[in-house]
Amino acid sequence: MKKQAARLESVVPEQNMVLAATYSDGRVLRVNLTDLASRLQTFAALEDPAEFATAKVADFGWTLEWDCGASLDSDRLIEMALEQAGMAENVNFRRWQDANHLSLTDAANAIGLTRRTVSQYRTGARPVPRIVGLACKGWEAERNLRA
Repeated sequence: MKKQAARLESVVPEQNMVLAATYSDGRVLRVNLTDLASRLQTFAALEDPAEFATAKVADFGWTLEWDCGASLDSDRLIEMALEQAGMAENVNFRRWQDANHLSLTDAANAIGLTRRTVSQYRTGARPVPRIVGLACKGWEAERNLRA
């Protein structure tokens, strides 16, 4: 039986534009949205603490929304948390897997890892070693040569 991807269960707006997001797998991620609000006009309204406080889970846990109309994909929220935690390689791994439409099992088979390890890299439970990042690039290069 395949395990469902973790979805947002709840969000709690905190001070200084930090959001605590609880996922269905029990993880609680804290993400600072200051940079997002200052860089993108769509999120500028979130600089108002009253608007920021309207954050809520939508689309059965796949989206985060605010009353002003701004919304953020729950996967992007995970990526932002990983980036802010200094785990950019995990974000790159997620993007490699997604870009190549690989399930956890397919990604594991592609680069010689267990499905569990791939899942841990994807969620940020373990940091992605440089050698794994290089294996992903090598797999893509080999695949492109065959095409």
